[in-house]
Amino acid sequence: MVEARPDDVIRIDAGGWGLSWAPSADGTLHQVGLGPAGAAATRDVDAHWYPRAFPTLDGTDPFRPPALHVVHADGTLSTRLALDDVDRSDAADGSGEHVVLTTVDELFDLTVEHHLRTHPDSGVLEQWVEVVNAEDGPVTLLSHDSIAPFLMVPDDAEYVQFGGAGWADEWRWSAGRPVIGTTVLGSLGGVQPHLQRSPCLLLSPTGPFDVDAAGAPAQDRGEVIGLSVAWGGNSHVSLDLRPRAEPGAPGELRVRAGAHALGAPYRLDPGTRMVLPTVAWVWSSAGRDGVTEAFHRWSRARVLRDPDRRRPLVVNNWEATYFDFDEHRIVGLIDRAAELGADVFLLDDGWFGTTRPRDDDTQGLGDWDVDRRKLPGGLGPLTDAAAERGIRFGIWVEPEMVNPLSDLYDDHPEWVARDVREPREHRQQLYLDPLRPEVRDFEVDVVGRTLRSAPGTSYVKWDANRPVTDPGSATLPADRQANVWFDQVGATWDVMARVAAAHPDVELMLCASGGGRVDHGSLRWFHEFWTSDNTDPVARVRMQWACSHFFPGAVMAAHVTRWGERPMAFASAVALSGRFGIDLDLETTTRAEDDVLSRAVEWARRTQDVVQQGTVRRYVSPVDGADRSRAAFSVTLGDRTVVFAYQLEESTSTPPVIRLRGLPRAGTYRVRTTDLHGPAEETTSTDDELDRGIEWPLDRPLSARLWEIEPARRTA
Repeated sequence: MVEARPDDVIRIDAGGWGLSWAPSADGTLHQVGLGPAGAAATRDVDAHWYPRAFPTLDGTDPFRPPALHVVHADGTLSTRLALDDVDRSDAADGSGEHVVLTTVDELFDLTVEHHLRTHPDSGVLEQWVEVVNAEDGPVTLLSHDSIAPFLMVPDDAEYVQFGGAGWADEWRWSAGRPVIGTTVLGSLGGVQPHLQRSPCLLLSPTGPFDVDAAGAPAQDRGEVIGLSVAWGGNSHVSLDLRPRAEPGAPGELRVRAGAHALGAPYRLDPGTRMVLPTVAWVWSSAGRDGVTEAFHRWSRARVLRDPDRRRPLVVNNWEATYFDFDEHRIVGLIDRAAELGADVFLLDDGWFGTTRPRDDDTQGLGDWDVDRRKLPGGLGPLTDAAAERGIRFGIWVEPEMVNPLSDLYDDHPEWVARDVREPREHRQQLYLDPLRPEVRDFEVDVVGRTLRSAPGTSYVKWDANRPVTDPGSATLPADRQANVWFDQVGATWDVMARVAAAHPDVELMLCASGGGRVDHGSLRWFHEFWTSDNTDPVARVRMQWACSHFFPGAVMAAHVTRWGERPMAFASAVALSGRFGIDLDLETTTRAEDDVLSRAVEWARRTQDVVQQGTVRRYVSPVDGADRSRAAFSVTLGDRTVVFAYQLEESTSTPPVIRLRGLPRAGTYRVRTTDLHGPAEETTSTDDELDRGIEWPLDRPLSARLWEIEPARRTA
């Protein structure tokens, strides 16, 4: 055990904020500082007077859930950890520091390592735990969190979670206050847990989220914590609040986050190590916009594949054809996509299946041979058609799933993930067990074989259209079946990593019935994700507003569709705020709609680099505050700024003024503006004029206005 001294404070400077831990006389780690001055904390008394940094079931606080609860090999339920070693090293990439605090149990050969990885360029701190079992037999982890910071919070502290009704309701903004007891914000479902709730959280630890003089949400002020569990499986963020006895005294809030342990006690064998999920978090003193900037910088620098590559303009056939198409129909859509100026034509579900053709979602899944009735020449004529027209070709796959009505299921029913009961169908399909090596090899080959059958394909949409309903694996013994929830994630990530490594020039989109798999862990092997199957632009404004707090525009796929039967100009303007694409029957659009789409494509060509790579600043919120009928925000890259304004519905409140922040001083600006109904208009403006703000330009629901602002001296 490390001998504790009064000046033993382990300071973690995350860049603009930090935390400090210190060992007490018995070696237990305590949190002595957290927040903007957290890395500069000192202590004048023994550390045991401070809250524990990572509580275990050790007898000191039996009234609150521990962050780590272990049943030892001999059945002992308590764990008492003492600091054994502190290792500090520069990060391998030369940015930030990697700190490892090793703790050991005083009686058992159990080691718990706390890993903290700083990113001072963004201010994001990555934190995770690794558990090493050196006991004589297996231990069982009943709970296993990755972080457990402690805060003193007032009664009116607020948080925002992002959870809705499930499919087509992702990223619903849901604000609340911590309540006495434990609030568990869980993301469940195994393969697609984020359909129900995103693994992200915003927390205002000093009171309500700030408002401006008019009472509207202030986006760039106040103390805000942002948190993301980088995990592709079941996860949770839990808020444990205990009040103080003194009236008006702040409450004690413990925030625990990591892999969800519901129904998942993990058996860890002797001589093995369990690496728990990374939680990325930041403390911003610049409000929610500060959280956004930190997560966007960190995502580009540490998470995204090819972060500097401009994402393509994608045209998808799904809304045009569903399963009903042939070669002639698809080539016609490729023609229209090329005429419009697309980069990629994406062929969605329905192209495969021989003995059981994929004419609907009841059969054929798992049989990845081209349906020659629809495509007699295979995929080659389609890739050739795209290449001849100067655009790229993309294809849809769902390698993790199988229909019971398929040759694959006939040949390998044992490949399905299940327990002792008959597996339950969901969306007429079953889930293949990724813990089987032969299944993982098959899934890797699904992508490889598909790409080989369509030479020149450079874009893949990877879907997963059902949750895990029958957890279990024949690869695990009876006393380790509950390990399946955790181990499935690592096995699936192995498949994703192998596919990405084998096809480095192929862009990958991550989809799971929409946005069911949107997390910073899985995203490492993908270029973007499908934000939601709900493409109604009114809903998408609010979804993308919420999602953009943690993910940059480059990865939020946003397509123009007819969902909601909204005006084409409005739908296009909403899609332009993400990775722009189109999912329409382009052979049936009207001349007026084609004109709108052409203007949208032209605008995308001019501005998508800013939208995908720039800094987001928000002004008018569609998700909180008294009036949620409008939205406005800007994105700035270098000396260029793109501004978006949307009128979602009728409003009787006074129209706001958009006062831009972060605009480089240029003296005179060239301003282009459009509502996409007609050509963009160009004017000039001065610093003083823009400082006074942009008067709200919209007076009817389902309308939008876009601006592109750059120095007048800049060459167009």
